Amino acid sequence: MSHETVVDQLVREAESVLARYGTSYRGLDWRGKVLLLVELGASVKNLGINTDRDASGVRARERIRLYLVRHAGVVIAAAELEVVSGISEYGRRVRELRVQDGYRILTGHSNDPEDGLDLKPSDYLLLDPEPDICAARRWHIANRIRRQTRGGSRGRILRYMQQSVGQVLTSEELAYVAKARQYGRRVRELRTEDGYAIATRFTGRPDLRMGEYVLETNERIAEPHDRRIPYDVQKKVYAKADNKCELCGWSREMWTREDPRILELHHIKEHVKGGKNTPDNLTVLCSRCHDGVHAGRVSLPDDFRR
Repeated sequence: MSHETVVDQLVREAESVLARYGTSYRGLDWRGKVLLLVELGASVKNLGINTDRDASGVRARERIRLYLVRHAGVVIAAAELEVVSGISEYGRRVRELRVQDGYRILTGHSNDPEDGLDLKPSDYLLLDPEPDICAARRWHIANRIRRQTRGGSRGRILRYMQQSVGQVLTSEELAYVAKARQYGRRVRELRTEDGYAIATRFTGRPDLRMGEYVLETNERIAEPHDRRIPYDVQKKVYAKADNKCELCGWSREMWTREDPRILELHHIKEHVKGGKNTPDNLTVLCSRCHDGVHAGRVSLPDDFRR
């Protein structure tokens, strides 16, 4: 039987059940109505499974994978995956695709609105149609670190990121290892207070997408310091500088292994001398220029103000 024949048959079955419901539901008791709807639901579920020629005849997990890959970068509602998979445990299959196969699937359960990730709890977003071959290994590492208690959620995030320096990590991974909804705040504390070079799309890495983070180096780029620069201020300063060093013009696109700089925020009036965490007292410098300024080898122009 051809694919078109199967779909046409299922459509006729659903129409028949719906017609019977429309003509007889007034004479049915509550259970009779429910049983008719159960029959209609089964017909619709079978129809959903067969909505695509390539997906019909394969397991629920593979149908979900095909659907997400075909719509990579598009927010998909849970109701769509339930129809496509034909099962109620579609969420478990999504987790298998993420953990076992390395697909970078985000959900609303690991939101970080300050970094641009603001999905509904029932939303799914596949970032890339190709799986991350290192992701499965990272999930095993995440499981081990997640069981640790020292350092709290912030310490677990740091240990996890240090296991994957230079790799793009997702919000889903960090939220899982942190065991905390506020994982995004902990990441920002590691960057602004502890001096770790953690990049996002708003902090010198416009090539990253929402929900992606990279620890650029295992070493601190600055001594621990209570900077506490509000994240909306950070984004504003990076955006105004067009994600470039405001002294030499270096940008992430110029990065090489031989010259592995990063972009950092610098207080024009030093923070320890009362300089405020405001856009007019902050500038973006590459790590080479930043080191030069603090070492006294490079000076900011006298009129370096916004």
